Amino acid sequence: MNDLKNYQDILADKAGRVEKFFAKYPEDAAELAKTFADINAGKIRKVEPEIMVYGIYNAGKSSILNELIGEDRAKVEDVPTTDTVTYYDWQGYKIADTPGIGAPIKHEEVTQAHLKKADIVLFVMSTTGSNEKAENYKRMKEIADAGKKIIIILNDKGGDLGYNDDNIQAIKRKVAVNMKQTGIDNVDEKYCIVTVSAELARQGRLENEPLFIEQSGLAELKDVILSELKRTTSFDLLRGGIKQLENVLEDFIGKLSARENSELLQQANHILQTFNKQKISMRREINTYIDTQAENLGANLPQLIWSSRDRQDEINGIVAREIEQLNAKVQREIQQQLKDTATLLELELTSFAEIKLDGAGVDADGFKNILARLNEVNAQAVQVPVAVSEGGGKLDPSTMGIAAGLLTESATAIAAQLAKTEIGGAIAKTVLGRALGSVVPVIGPLITIVSVVGALGKFLGGNDDRRKLDAQLAAQNEAERRRVEAEMQARQELNQKCRYMADKLADELKAAADGGIAEALAKYEEPFKAEIESRQAQDEQVSADVVALRELCNEYDLIRVELGAR
Repeated sequence: MNDLKNYQDILADKAGRVEKFFAKYPEDAAELAKTFADINAGKIRKVEPEIMVYGIYNAGKSSILNELIGEDRAKVEDVPTTDTVTYYDWQGYKIADTPGIGAPIKHEEVTQAHLKKADIVLFVMSTTGSNEKAENYKRMKEIADAGKKIIIILNDKGGDLGYNDDNIQAIKRKVAVNMKQTGIDNVDEKYCIVTVSAELARQGRLENEPLFIEQSGLAELKDVILSELKRTTSFDLLRGGIKQLENVLEDFIGKLSARENSELLQQANHILQTFNKQKISMRREINTYIDTQAENLGANLPQLIWSSRDRQDEINGIVAREIEQLNAKVQREIQQQLKDTATLLELELTSFAEIKLDGAGVDADGFKNILARLNEVNAQAVQVPVAVSEGGGKLDPSTMGIAAGLLTESATAIAAQLAKTEIGGAIAKTVLGRALGSVVPVIGPLITIVSVVGALGKFLGGNDDRRKLDAQLAAQNEAERRRVEAEMQARQELNQKCRYMADKLADELKAAADGGIAEALAKYEEPFKAEIESRQAQDEQVSADVVALRELCNEYDLIRVELGAR
């Protein structure tokens, strides 16, 4: 099971790679290196998202924390021994373990002070009684009033998870009722519940048994945490800081590009820059499209599932159909983006073909290399052989027009091939199976519990004794009230499950789409990269460094996308 990515370490590694390029060209990088370092220090390294673990002290807070971290670092005790907040560093995040509610040690002021700093609040309760304690809900109201989203972790101490889901659903329903009775406004928007078995997760970790970890619900909890972190101020700050680093890199690339003496290398680098800008532009357009479509799916899917709750055998098909339709929409959008990109690249490649070769000091061998590679890549579209001289060194003047004409012809063919590139299959294979695997299991119990609750009114049977009529009506009213209450709770949870599923699906679709786009463009970038990287002279090494810096810029943009940027 994958942990949340350690973005601090990832960004620190990239910063180290950038700083090596700054050190290599001090005359061009003096001011930019300082700006880059200031941004890293002030807007990247200082951002450490905080996850606060809160709740009843003997509900399993420390056990849940240990399984999130993946090792036994927090002491598991029934009685609290401190009134301070203990911090644990994990994957670039701070996890704050607070003293438990109801502990004999006064700690309210300590906890409240840390609550204001927390990005995510994990409120731990157990299935064996702590969910009924009034103090829990008083604290929940304080969290909600502080503007924090509450992720309630229901720690399954009774071993019901996967075996007695009816009991777990009843507890969840009671939690929602208690929250409303405590006076928390708009309850459904301010909390979500994830059931986790810390004991099963620990057993899976110690015995290296992935099935136990999967059954424990820990993966779902991490997905929910990541989904909510993307909506926090800390991730906003990281996204903004990364964008500023990208801008500094672009300025540095511009300075280095100006040092290139070879017209061929300048033009080749210009085309690579165009490719890179198009990848970033396409990524943003596609990401916005995917996010919008996934949000629509997350909003519409619950109603489709609910309307089929009496036909559970149809639910898998409904989910599969909706996800397949989303895949198809994304594929069509990418296809259109590729067509638009092909038009622009055709102009760039045609311009490259028409550069003046005579008297401009252009390396003819380098030109021939790029020309040959482009025609090799596009061999099916262009069948005309490339004309080259036997002697090397310079192209024969009589063949110049032919060579330029062939590359112009190649540009048109390349654009046509690019516009027809198919990447949809890879997206479907990457996403569809995993999405169905993660959604259907959590939806099934919800539909089952609604069916069970719907039968509550049937236990009364028929009785014509008028003396029992009032009692029977009262029982029927109570059963109906419980049924309606259960349906409302189940629908609310179904909405949340589908929303988090849609968030995860969008992330996977965006990663697959970006990989497909990069693959579609890579074969046309390669001839330019290969020619630039083959040079050894200082001026030509600058070009190779420019290529590497553009790759770094693209990597920064990918991280911003992972953090939730559109």
